[in-house]
Amino acid sequence: MKKLLHLVLLCALISFGACKKTEQPLLNNNDPSAALSTSSGLPPLSVITIAGMKSTQGFADGKGKEARFDFPHGIDIAENGDLYVADLFNNAIRKITPDGTVSTVKFPTAIDGQKLTFPERVLFSKDGTMNVLSNYAITPDSVHKLWILKPSGELITPKSQVNYYTYRYYNIAIDPFSNYLQLCGYRYVTGHETQQQGFIESGEIVNGIMGQHPYTPPRDSLNTESLESPAVSGIYCGNNGVKYIVIRRRFIYKLTKSGVFTRIFRNIELKGINDLVATKDSRTLYLTVNGGDIISISNNKLTKLVGVDGDFFDPDPDGVGKEAFVVANFIALSKDESTLYFTDGNETVRKLILR
Repeated sequence: MKKLLHLVLLCALISFGACKKTEQPLLNNNDPSAALSTSSGLPPLSVITIAGMKSTQGFADGKGKEARFDFPHGIDIAENGDLYVADLFNNAIRKITPDGTVSTVKFPTAIDGQKLTFPERVLFSKDGTMNVLSNYAITPDSVHKLWILKPSGELITPKSQVNYYTYRYYNIAIDPFSNYLQLCGYRYVTGHETQQQGFIESGEIVNGIMGQHPYTPPRDSLNTESLESPAVSGIYCGNNGVKYIVIRRRFIYKLTKSGVFTRIFRNIELKGINDLVATKDSRTLYLTVNGGDIISISNNKLTKLVGVDGDFFDPDPDGVGKEAFVVANFIALSKDESTLYFTDGNETVRKLILR
């Protein structure tokens, strides 16, 4: 279903402008210097493809454009600088080394024989644990939604809290002040799915079950549209101790360490928020929105960085700013905050130079 929606989206983007490419030479994605290095010397807003080939689906390891993906989704950066990508329709986690070489992670089978299917998010804990969230929309009845792979090779597939609620997980985040994942989504009294409550929770696992202490945003702090469908679709834990919470893929709230829950950016209209990250000082948020744009919000001001402005038909979608054709899914910010790495709906993994 998602693949069909993806194809429809790309067809719709054909109608966008075909801006002329810059004559300044850009690195191609077979050049090792175009891979994960953040010291490229290229101008800000340069978009460079790291791995994969535009509009070419498949499943192949290799370097640069020799690699193939099938709808790459979540992305994260390991401590050693390697990128990890949740390759949704290939049912795989892919690793990209600093020279642009793509390989497939050997992911163990669960104790009950289930294999990882439709991974949507991949995030690393501080101890090197890999956390993978399976896509709910495709696998609503799958037993395992969260897959936790320890550095030792131990695989943990916890169950959801067992009570009169049914839990649906949409996203995960790493809390720099906690040893546990943060999960979000919605829950409802079993058998009454229309009566939804958005929630976030600590991923603490007790006796093989996660979700011991869910937090439900206070209804009197939600705007009317959030109340209509309060599912928490996204979450990011800032270094300032604030959790940035997305409801209905449109509205951003913050939850402070002291428990104050407030909507922010009220004067900015946002639609289709897919992912968000923040700088260390939390003064700038980067988001993917509107079917592929990457934007920043700083000092309560929205700036579009790149998106679907470039030429849809150009076989080389890279360029600077509006000259690039970008359909961003998920993003990861480099440690030096100079580069955004992102997965693209055009079956590629790319980077955006910020400075």
